[in-house]
Amino acid sequence: METLNDALGHASEGPEKARQYLMNYVQELGEQATELCQQHFNLVMDGNKQKSWSDKSVLFVQTRIRGNSLTVNWYEIRWYGSKSAKTRRMTKRLIPKQKGSYGYNLAVLGKLAQHWEMDVIEAIEPKLSEIRRRVYLVNKAITSLNHVVRGAQRA
Repeated sequence: METLNDALGHASEGPEKARQYLMNYVQELGEQATELCQQHFNLVMDGNKQKSWSDKSVLFVQTRIRGNSLTVNWYEIRWYGSKSAKTRRMTKRLIPKQKGSYGYNLAVLGKLAQHWEMDVIEAIEPKLSEIRRRVYLVNKAITSLNHVVRGAQRA
C-alpha cells in the first residue's frame, strides 16, 4: 500500500504535465503574435521606402515573451537629431491600451497611422487582442496549477 506522500507525488504529475502544456501554448500564441507583428513590419518597411517623411509610418508593434507571460504592445516611433551630423536617434513611446480591455482602441491607432497601413492594423489588432485575452486566461490556469503542485509537494 502506498503512503499519502507517494499518492500525492503521482497526483502532481498530472498538474505538472498540464502546466507544461499551457506554457507551450503561451509560446505558440507568442509565435502567432510575432507573425502578425511581422506582417505590419513588412508592410511598413516596404511602404516607408517610397514615402516622404510626412507620409512614413510612425507605428511599431512588438511581441515580448518572458517566461510564461506575453505582451504585444504598439509604440509610436519618433526621430530626433541630424542625419547629416549622424546624430539621428529613434525613441519609442508606448501607446496605452484601454483599461479593462485586451485590445487597443482603433481610433487611437488610426490617429497615428497612415492611411495606407490602416487596413493591416484593422486586420491584425483584433487577432492580437484575442491572443492577449487567451494568454491572460492561460496564465490564470498556470497560477492555479502552480498552487496545486506546491500543495502536493508540501503534503
